[in-house]
Amino acid sequence: MTQLTQLLINNTLLEINHIFVCLETAPNKLFLEKIGLICSDNITKHPQQGTASILIFFDNTYIELIWVEDATMAEIYAMYSGIDFISRCYSPEKVASPFGIALHLKSDIIHPEHTHSNSSNHQPLEEFINFAADNLATQTEPICFMIPESVAFLNIFNPLLEAHRKLINHPLGIKKLTNTRIAVSKTGNLTNPISMLETEGIVEIEQNASPLLELTFDYGIRGESIDLKSIGIPIVLKY
Repeated sequence: MTQLTQLLINNTLLEINHIFVCLETAPNKLFLEKIGLICSDNITKHPQQGTASILIFFDNTYIELIWVEDATMAEIYAMYSGIDFISRCYSPEKVASPFGIALHLKSDIIHPEHTHSNSSNHQPLEEFINFAADNLATQTEPICFMIPESVAFLNIFNPLLEAHRKLINHPLGIKKLTNTRIAVSKTGNLTNPISMLETEGIVEIEQNASPLLELTFDYGIRGESIDLKSIGIPIVLKY
């Protein structure tokens, strides 16, 4: 039994830290800003993975949009980690899931003295991630993994800082992620981590469908939505 499975069995001790989406090319940042989404100013480089990413922050999570910049390094990384960003890069013709779900301990059981720590002291994230082997090998499912407390979103993002507040002050007006629904091409039994996320109500899973991430913010009280598939991002935002 994996650490992730045991935590889920212990009556929903987890919540979503962030979700990543693998894309074929860098996203159209100007378009995202035009529709009212603020993106991180800087591109984050992951040399060992051969990837780069930009982040979109919200009150309780963030989306990481990842693309491959160095195919050779991405292939090497896939060989020793099992995470094949190239295969998972989103395309309407692919059945591989382009998504990853990062989980952390619920905020009400995190010790207050550990919040808002200095992220510059953290070790590389790859050293901490614990994968369930069957989930990692099933490319039609999102990758599911744990984020340690020291690098959890609520510990490194401080809304009291002006620079951080600016990143969540979206002109679109959306603030808090309240529901996550993921469509997968897979049919039949899901691996234990994904099945338990669904059972515990952390995510909703729709099977036998084109890969899609449907995120509802603020309980969808405005009854509006934005579909980003037109710019190669398999995400629908509801708010």
